[in-house]
Amino acid sequence: MTVTDRRYGTGRQHGGSVKTMAEKIKEIYEKVYDVLIGDRDLWQQLFNIAVVIAILGASTSVVVSIILGNPPIAILLFLITMVFAILCLVITLNAKDVIYAALLFSVVGNFVLFPIMFFMSGGYHGGMPLWLLFSLVMCWVVIKKRILYLIYTLSIIFQCGCILYSEVHPEKVAALGSEHAVVMDIIQSLILVSLIFGIIIRYQNTAYEKKKQELDEANAFLSETNERITLQSMYTLAKTIDAKDKYTNGHSMRVAKYSEMLAERMGVSDEEKDEITNLAMLHDIGKIGVPDAIINNPSKLTEDEFNVIKQHPLTGYEILAEMPELKDIGTGARWHHERYDGSGYPDGLKGEEIPLPARIICVADAYDAMTSNRSYRKYLPQEVVREELQKGRGTQFDPDIADIMLDIMSEDKDYELREQ
Repeated sequence: MTVTDRRYGTGRQHGGSVKTMAEKIKEIYEKVYDVLIGDRDLWQQLFNIAVVIAILGASTSVVVSIILGNPPIAILLFLITMVFAILCLVITLNAKDVIYAALLFSVVGNFVLFPIMFFMSGGYHGGMPLWLLFSLVMCWVVIKKRILYLIYTLSIIFQCGCILYSEVHPEKVAALGSEHAVVMDIIQSLILVSLIFGIIIRYQNTAYEKKKQELDEANAFLSETNERITLQSMYTLAKTIDAKDKYTNGHSMRVAKYSEMLAERMGVSDEEKDEITNLAMLHDIGKIGVPDAIINNPSKLTEDEFNVIKQHPLTGYEILAEMPELKDIGTGARWHHERYDGSGYPDGLKGEEIPLPARIICVADAYDAMTSNRSYRKYLPQEVVREELQKGRGTQFDPDIADIMLDIMSEDKDYELREQ
């Protein structure tokens, strides 16, 4: 039993070592990928991929050539190609414009490396440098300048010339056994296709994640901008409403302030608190439709005039209904004159049928009306305001919200919560 346990324990340890090694290899790969390809602009990413493929292709060719016993000169050429590709990679990592590195790679790769490797590796009967051709094609995509057409045309003519010349002068082509050639082609093709697909898939995933991050950041910026514009618009509307009534200037902003204080004491979320504050800021927007003569009338309103005033909640609700991007923004405007006992207007809602924001605004609105100057009186003494709030508990006001307002008043020893 002891031996068996020890054997299993060793097996587990060995499995852990293999896993650790795999994680280290993955970590190294991630770092190399980030340095060579990750987080760069599109064209530099494409060129880096092309050069990496060339480096891998050349290094693979070196290994395969050594295994198959190819001539030393062929091995040396592959090594030279690999060193040159590494040089191009260093250039592009340090250069501001990747096009210059791509031009260097295209010119040298097309007109120097390709013909040398072509003739030294058995021509098209042998191990043609497919990886180099693929890298060159990617470089042509990167260049995207007029000189591309010149390089592309000359390279096609030059490569076709190399093929024709090798047919006319086969003695100029280094002999390479057909079996070796087939083996080299198969090995290089399998390795390179796997690497190319792996890099492209990883590149697509990285590009997608980067685009998604950019899109999320753009959406967040737009949302923040829209919110800022909306808040500024609401502030402007509130100032416009208050300017219409010379006796209640600043009323909307004070009601918003008191509503925010009440909402905070009630423990609502920050989002709900901001929403209630915004609703309170626009609760009287319907007064835009009330004639100035009625709003600024210093004497007691007639029944007809009061009926016109009573229309402003519905008018405000209809105005704010035209702003669908601000959900439920008309709640405060429509129902802030409802009473807790159901005797209010315009809909005669009762108790908790009245939305919470409207119940809060109702208390804040009444408090500011009593603590503000009017054409026919100055603001009321704090004790009178306290008595009116207590009297209105359960009839005009939600008793819980009225109690919170009374608590706030008790803390306001110097009576600063009023129109200054």
